[in-house]
Amino acid sequence: MKGFLVPKVIAIMAIILICLYSGYTVDGVLASNANTTVQFTLGTAYRDVTYSNSQTMDIYIPSVSVMHPLPLVIFVHGGGLTSGDKSDISPIFLNAFASAGYAVASVNYRLAPLYKFPAQIEDFKCAIRYLRTNAPIYGIDGSEIFAFGTSYGGELVALAALTGPGSAFDLGPYLNVSSSIKAAVDMFGPANLPGWISPSDPDFRKVFSSNRDNLLLGSPIHFVTADSPPILIIHGVDDTQVPVSQSVQLYEKLTAAGDQTQLVLVQNMGHMFVQVGSQPIDPSIEQIAQDMVSFFERYTEGS
Repeated sequence: MKGFLVPKVIAIMAIILICLYSGYTVDGVLASNANTTVQFTLGTAYRDVTYSNSQTMDIYIPSVSVMHPLPLVIFVHGGGLTSGDKSDISPIFLNAFASAGYAVASVNYRLAPLYKFPAQIEDFKCAIRYLRTNAPIYGIDGSEIFAFGTSYGGELVALAALTGPGSAFDLGPYLNVSSSIKAAVDMFGPANLPGWISPSDPDFRKVFSSNRDNLLLGSPIHFVTADSPPILIIHGVDDTQVPVSQSVQLYEKLTAAGDQTQLVLVQNMGHMFVQVGSQPIDPSIEQIAQDMVSFFERYTEGS
């Protein structure tokens, strides 16, 4: 009997050690991902700059530019308002804007379920105010601030553009300056949450608590008025996570209000720039980046 116990004990101990090692490895990978550093060779990067609620941003200042002070583009990551990080910025977009003479800031914000909506838009608008307040420190033109975001980051960017300064989302420090932005690029972001998100969906309570009114407050389409900032909307026709109809509805509402807007439907692209099928994404991600630069340049003084 004892002869059988020894192998069993050894086997159990081995399983425990494997589990412990696996947990350590997973934690190591997660920690590594959370601290990913975006390479930037076109100038100076100020990393982990704290702006509010212990949230941080990275600020990238290109070395060569014909414009001084520099116009600024802010990136807002996606992740369903429950995940994601400022390091999610694509080098393609970062380098495209930096090469065109724009400073770039990539921001973190509080995440659900620990922090329910509207904490995320409150943080983003606070980040705008922080950057406008501290613009001289980084050589930024506080009157020339633009933004783009992916997925739910696109939703936050559109919300910031459409609600403007002094909204109910403007809380916290730096309230003596505006949270306005001159123009925005919404990349496949949700725009009309009621009727698309069901209150019975577990993600509903995770992000929006039990308050169904938050679905309306989280919908950019709800805040469209005449004279809103220009918004470029980009969406993949094969997106199965955020329906393309969300972007179409926002485009139609902006157009009906007489606002400056443009809708680019990207062929062979699903959510988050995933290629669908054998044909390449059209227009390419590189072309999308250049189109975004051109869009912002229309509204940049001195361009």
